[in-house]
This record gives sequence, C-alpha cells and structure tokens, in this order.
Amino acid sequence: MGKRYLSVCASVFLLSTSLIADEKVNLDTIEVSSSSIGYNNVDAYKISTRNAEMARDILRDIPGVYIGGTNSFNQKIYMRGVNDRGLNITIDGARQRGNVFHHGADLVLDTDLLKKIDVSTGVNSVVANSGALGGSVAFKTVDASDLLEDGQVFGGKVKTGFNSNDDRISSSLALYGKISDTLELLGYVKYSDYNYGEDGHGNDIAGKGHDVSYLFKAGYSFGDSHKITLSTEHNEYKGLYPFRPEFGGTAFVDTGKIKAGERNQALLPQKMQRDTHRLNYTYNPNEFVDLDLNLYYTDHSIVRSKLPSLEMAKKAGKASLMDGGVKTYGSTLINTTKLDQGDLKHTLRYGLEVYKSISYLDSSVGLSVKGDKIVQKPNKTVGDDKATSYSVFLEDSMKIGALTMTPGVRFDYYKLDTMGEWPNRASYDFSEVSPAFALDYQFQNGIGLFGSYSKVFRGPDPIESIRLSENTAKTYKKSDALKPETGDAYEVGARYSTEFGAGHTLNFLAKYFYTDYDNLINEYASPSGVGGTTRVNAGSAKVDGVELATRGQFGNLGLGASYTHSKTKYEQTATPAQAGQAIYGGILGYSDSGDKYTFNADYYIDAADVLIGYNMIFFNSKTDKKSGYKKPAYAVHDVYATWMPSGSLKGLELNAGVYNIFDKAYYSHSQRSFGATSANDWEPGRSVRASISYKF
Repeated sequence: MGKRYLSVCASVFLLSTSLIADEKVNLDTIEVSSSSIGYNNVDAYKISTRNAEMARDILRDIPGVYIGGTNSFNQKIYMRGVNDRGLNITIDGARQRGNVFHHGADLVLDTDLLKKIDVSTGVNSVVANSGALGGSVAFKTVDASDLLEDGQVFGGKVKTGFNSNDDRISSSLALYGKISDTLELLGYVKYSDYNYGEDGHGNDIAGKGHDVSYLFKAGYSFGDSHKITLSTEHNEYKGLYPFRPEFGGTAFVDTGKIKAGERNQALLPQKMQRDTHRLNYTYNPNEFVDLDLNLYYTDHSIVRSKLPSLEMAKKAGKASLMDGGVKTYGSTLINTTKLDQGDLKHTLRYGLEVYKSISYLDSSVGLSVKGDKIVQKPNKTVGDDKATSYSVFLEDSMKIGALTMTPGVRFDYYKLDTMGEWPNRASYDFSEVSPAFALDYQFQNGIGLFGSYSKVFRGPDPIESIRLSENTAKTYKKSDALKPETGDAYEVGARYSTEFGAGHTLNFLAKYFYTDYDNLINEYASPSGVGGTTRVNAGSAKVDGVELATRGQFGNLGLGASYTHSKTKYEQTATPAQAGQAIYGGILGYSDSGDKYTFNADYYIDAADVLIGYNMIFFNSKTDKKSGYKKPAYAVHDVYATWMPSGSLKGLELNAGVYNIFDKAYYSHSQRSFGATSANDWEPGRSVRASISYKF
C-alpha cells in the first residue's frame, strides 16, 4: 500500500505527458485521473502530506503556477503572466468569477475538502473554457464513494491539526455511508481558530479569527447508468483582517508614516465567505453517450458589519462597512462520444455552457473619525452589474497510430449590463469564434512531441462589488469603442518517459509557450472622481516562457525538479485622462517573477510505513523595469513526514513537517510589492505543522 501512495505523491509534476492520456489510478479511497493538457493534478494525498491550509501550500511548486498573498483574504493564483481574473477557476464545476475588492482575492475554500485539483497551464482546449486567458484550475471536492472502503456501508474520519506559526488549531469530522445500493451520503464540518502569524522578521502578518466550513453531499444512482449528485458547501473566514489585504504585512523599518513593527493596514472585523449549491447528473450507457450536466449557484462575499476600534478607524483612511459580493448561476452540458473506425479513433467532446455573474453591493457605510468618535455616513448603492455568457463548443481528438490531432472550435456570446452615463446604464455585447488545434506524436522510444494553438477570448467582468455606489456611478462614462480581450496562444514541447528495472521510471517534460494578447481592458478612476471613471482597451501584451520538469522514481525513492521562466512585454496604448487616476481590473500580473526552481525528494520506508520528504522552492531576483525596484531572491526549504500504519492501526494517519526551516523573511514575487520599506505582504516564517486523523 505504501508504495502505491508514494507513486502518487511523486507524480505531482509529471502525472500527464500525453495530450490524449486518460489514466485512472485507484489509490485506496482516492481516484486520481490524468489528462495532460497541463502539468495536471494535485491529489488528496499531497494535500494531506503537506499539511496544506491554503492554496499556496499545494500549488506554488507546480511549473508555470505562481501564488501570491499571505492571508486568507488574499490568495491569488497567477499563470503565464495572467492573474486570477484571467483564469478559469472552478469549484466542483462552479465558476468563481468576479471581484469583490481590488485589494484582495476571491478564492474561498477548505483544502481538507478536496480530492483533486486539475491544473492546466495555458489554454489548449475549447471545452467549457470560455474566458480563460492564462489557464484554468478545477478544484473538486470529495464524495462518499471516494472514502468508503470496499464492502463498507458506513464510515467516518476525525482529524485535528496544529500550526505553530499562528497557533492554529483545527478540527474536523466527516461521516459518510450508503443508505442503500443506490443512495450515498456525506457530511463534513470543520472549525479552525488562529492568531496572527509571524514573518521571518518576527512581525505579525495576516489576520486572527476562526474559519468554518461544511459540506453535505448526496449521490443517487438509478438504472444502469444514471447518477444524480446534490451538494451544498459553505466556507468562511471571520476575524480581524487587514482592510487592504494585499498590503497586510508589518513594516520592519521606519517608513515615516509607519514605524517599524506597526501593521501597514488597519485591522477590521470582517468576514469573507462562499456558498455553493450544485446539482450534477451523469448518464453513460455506452461509448456514444457519456453525458455530464452540471447546474450550480455560487456566491462569494465580504461582510464588514462591525465598527473597528477607534485606533484602527484613525489608521484605516477610506475604510467602510459593506455587504457585497458576486453570485453566479450557471450550467454546463458536455457529452463525450467515442468512435472506433479501425485505425482511426475519435473522441468527440461537445456541448454548451451558460452562466450569469452578478456583482452586488447590498450596503455601504463610509467611516471617518472626528475627535474620539467614529462617524458613519451611509453610501447609496446602485443596481447590480450583470454579465451573461453563452458558449457552444466541439472538440475531436483523432488518434491514428502514434499521431493524435485535436481540432476544436467554440462560439461565445457575451453580454454585460454595467454602469454608464449617470443615471443611465450601459450595455455591451460581444461575440467571438475561437478555434483551437493540437498535435501530438508519440515515438516508440519514449519520446513524444506536441504543439498547440488556441484563440482565447474574455469579456469584461462586472464592476467590483465595493465600487457599486452612487458616488462612483456619477463619475462613470461609457466607452462605446470597448472591445473584448482576445489573444493567440501557442505552445510546443517534448517529453520523454522510460521504465527500467522493477519500480524505476524516469520522465522529462519541456514546454515553450507564447501568447499575444490584444485589447486588454483597464478601468481608470480616481477617488475624487476627477476625470471620470471609464473602461478602456489599454493596450496589448506578449507573454512567453519556458517550463521544464523532471521526475524519477527509483524504487522507494522519488526525485523531482522543475524550472519556470516567464516574460511579459506590455504595450500600453491608453493612459489615464487625469493625473491621480488609478488603474483597476487588469488581468495581467503586477510584474514578472524571477525564474522559479523547485526540487522535491521523498522516500518511503517500508518497514515503518513512513514517508519522509524534502521540498525546496527558489526564485531568482527580478528587477521591475518600470519602477526600478529589485525583488530580492529567496529560497524556502521544507521537510515533512507521514506515518500511515497498516495492520491493526490501519486508518490512522500522522503528518508532521517543518516549513520554511531557516525562517526566511520573504514575499512572493507575484504579490504587489513596493520595496523593503513599504507595505509588502510578508510570507510566514518558520512553522511546525502536525495533524492526526483516524478513519473508521
């Protein structure tokens, strides 16, 4: 059993190496499926062994993927020069689109709920991928059938964990079972309590409070090939968090306005939450019909309903109370048909997707301080911003011998109802045909070559929720010439895979990518309203880079390494109309990161049922050409161990690790940064994490 677990942990970088691979590995209770459009897949085992608490803990060492943000309100994913607003991020198929507050992120999830994360760097498929510019991330939560052992009708799992950096204590309980041969149920609840964390300087970071999450899921199978799944999920982060989360660190030298040891941002009581409800129907009677229908509603929001302390109110500047968010209704229908015509084999995937994202602001109250009192001034809110998307797509993977050709096409119609000339609204309509084509050739000696082209398209998001006020609306100006963001994405690469001896494998993967973006959209605005507020096509960008990965399995020893280089050339063709105007809503990262190197080693000790591992991530220094600021290089080292005994103690799992062993003070290159003396969001220093779980 141990070696099977080890093999999955080892395959993080190179699980997929063929554009047509569709391997399925049953790993005790976790199924990992691989299909190689990207460096795919993070499974539940990696999430567990790394003692993962946030997305950064499990995604940052994947080639081509960058993570910025220390606190729960600011977890942003970046791929190939594009931030999370230009990615297709889904949780159980529910799109996570729209932004509540531009100084924070919108990803709210509990990593313990996840059984798999499919990561696709770049856009190589037209299937249900409208709006993706730099890639996609699909988070998938666990089902009862994933947890039940063979022949088991009822089970459960209890888990508790500890993190020394922020004194976090978390506890969870999952119960699951089969009511009958056709009905399965899962219930899960988790509670975490924590204090402020510490960076490598010993200063406070992030927030303090508690997190709550729950998931209830029911699956009903009927006939020979039908299954309906219903689920409801809730996640929340609640406590004292920085008003502007991306500036959430502590100054470690005097800056003039802020003294060393002071937080850069006021800490406000607030809550960030997500609720997702889903109905999924699958029908697979034969190779011609493999139907998947997904209906969902998801709502992520920020609620600030309590006044801060007087001290924090003085520091907060333009802070406000608010209740706003983005809700999305959507449905996706996909059918897969397999046709065998002798030497030529087709795998057709076709269907449609419809969704509507609504940005809303239910209440907004401005805060100011006069003397020793906090003054509240209600802001009048305006109507919701609404974006509606319709798309149909067809893709045919044609395999003849060692050659696979995959043409595809998608048609998108996108409509945005948004702020316009006060008091009127503005409406935009866009349509686009997006073709794609991929080639893959596998030689018998283990070498494979592949290349792809795809047209990418994205309509403008609804206005961020916090800005849906009358004050902003009065300054808004319609842009009649606004165009959607589009681009041409190219990728070529090679791979090599070989097996030698018993349990020995070696894999290499190399990719070069180039993407040319047009009509990138920015929003220009100023706090005073001078110059008005408008959206414009601000320019174009060219992003290219290299992603390399290798992984070797030598019996019980696994070794892996990767390298990522990405460069963005932005050509700005429109500038703010007035001095003092800020730029909002762009899909590009703040600036390029330094070259990223990763190394991982793990070894499974059969006699002890123990896996031990080491992980390193290193970034070269990087100078931002625009500001001249040099982002410093850094390296972070982790060690971890997992004990999963067999025999009479089967079901017990102990995980422990020391993360950032050398207590390095650093901040992510992907995160917004202003130099060593300003408001950087410093990452956690050394932490000891441990968890114990028992599955019965």
